[in-house]
Amino acid sequence: MSLEYRIVPKNRYWWLLVLGLFFAAYDAFGIGSNDVANSFANAVSAKSLTLKQAVVIASFAEFIGALVLGKSVTDTVRSNIIDPNDYDNQSDVLMLGMLCASIGSSIWVNTATRFGFPVSTTHATIGAVAGFGIAFGGGNAINWGKWDDGIIGIVVGWAIAPVLAGAAAVAIYLITYYTVLRAENSFERGLKLFPIFTFFAFMLISFFMFYKGFGQYEDTFQSMTWGSMGNPWPMIFIAGGVGLVVALLTHFFLVKYLRRKYENLPDDPDNVILSPSKVDPEAAQKALAAENAEANWPWYKKYAIKTFQYVFGGLNQDVVSIDADDTHMVSVHENAKSYGTRTEKIFSTMQIFTSTFSALAHGSNDVANAVGPFSAVFYFWNNDSGVVSSKSDVPTWILAYGGFFISLGLAIQGWRMMAVMGNHLTKITPSRGFAMEMGAVVAVLIASDRGLPVSTTQCIIGATIAVGLVNPGVWRAINWKMAFISFSAWVITVPAAGLVSGLIFAFVAFSPKIQDCSGAFGEEPLISGDNGTTWQPFCVPRPYGFMYTEEFYTNASILVQSRFN
Repeated sequence: MSLEYRIVPKNRYWWLLVLGLFFAAYDAFGIGSNDVANSFANAVSAKSLTLKQAVVIASFAEFIGALVLGKSVTDTVRSNIIDPNDYDNQSDVLMLGMLCASIGSSIWVNTATRFGFPVSTTHATIGAVAGFGIAFGGGNAINWGKWDDGIIGIVVGWAIAPVLAGAAAVAIYLITYYTVLRAENSFERGLKLFPIFTFFAFMLISFFMFYKGFGQYEDTFQSMTWGSMGNPWPMIFIAGGVGLVVALLTHFFLVKYLRRKYENLPDDPDNVILSPSKVDPEAAQKALAAENAEANWPWYKKYAIKTFQYVFGGLNQDVVSIDADDTHMVSVHENAKSYGTRTEKIFSTMQIFTSTFSALAHGSNDVANAVGPFSAVFYFWNNDSGVVSSKSDVPTWILAYGGFFISLGLAIQGWRMMAVMGNHLTKITPSRGFAMEMGAVVAVLIASDRGLPVSTTQCIIGATIAVGLVNPGVWRAINWKMAFISFSAWVITVPAAGLVSGLIFAFVAFSPKIQDCSGAFGEEPLISGDNGTTWQPFCVPRPYGFMYTEEFYTNASILVQSRFN
């Protein structure tokens, strides 16, 4: 018996590529509006940056980080949650699964952003991959892992990440408190110690970027880090050199500039950051004048400006102040001690630097959450060998594509997360914000080296709560309702993204299929009889990703012969 058949070319699934491109953009948009906005919420809440300044700086840093420093090779399957070998000769099934993962992750992250839930985009992606993995092969097809790996590692990270970041942030904050903040002339003390703070901050940030941020050179830098991977001293010396250069520049130039700029500033901090009065006669007059001016605009100018205001109107939102009528939040702020305005301005400068470099590292590392699934779809669409690799190349245009939509998401929807985080969790000042961000960096570094899949979002929230507790009011200085919502969002993220991904995969992969009787799929399986005739077997429903094998034709021949005998 002779067999004639051919493998379906992967470019037949062009619709997977188109949908993957769309949902990769939507996923990147959600990352920008949630994850990146979360990282900058403290800098904006502390008034170190305005919302517009934060969006411009973060967008630039995220895009450059994704394009220049982003990983040129990424995991085909995030964090080894599923085994790629299960999909050998069924790479089109894995294409579908990765599309579903992108859909599940993007829908959940953007939904969470709309309702003000700070979530981990890394965990959303992992949960979405696990969702279609379970739909494909059941619970045994998933790497549930141990305490430092897989799904269990994520659950452990819910407790470890905030505690680790909180402990590091409190230690840094107490150092600043005892060395600077409580000094009689804290402004002069802060200027004297400012170069030392910059040295350690930039040394830590540099180490963080070398270790976790420079995706294209990750293997080179990690081979120089501590533990079983190599000798830590070369990396420490490089990071220390960066810190030393910045500290010298700070001592000879920046300190003089800060003294001239802030030495005559009134040192009278606000204890509660209240929103402006709801009744503002001047604001009402300006609004009326603007309406009268709009009436005389040409129609095209009117619609262009209205469209821009509708899309980017969030940039004019007040995400710093709290409502004077919100007695609970007013009480939270009153229980948080404030320090000299001039001294806090010193830490504002430091916070701008740390936020910028953290965004650069975030763009280079976490862009894989958005484009990772799509890069796998593109790889398999472009490669019809049927062999599934654990790594896939990420073309530069995909990195740029992800970086662009991350920046766009921050610009359009980032204000939503900044409005509910920051000062709505506890009172944020530049000195506190600096300690919080440094604590999160320390926690991510330690967890990454130990192999724990922690989230930057969880680290920054844990650091924020921990530093907020170092106040005279202690428990009353935290908005525990917001803290509970944040923790609940972490727990829900993995199953929510997984459920969406798994249901969509099951709907597409296991729905009834068109009967493959006449080569509808571009294949005409032929069976040659003993008398020289050639004919097709009875109609066979072709499962998604099914490939005709010799075993199939053998069984088909037996069944067909039994029908005719």
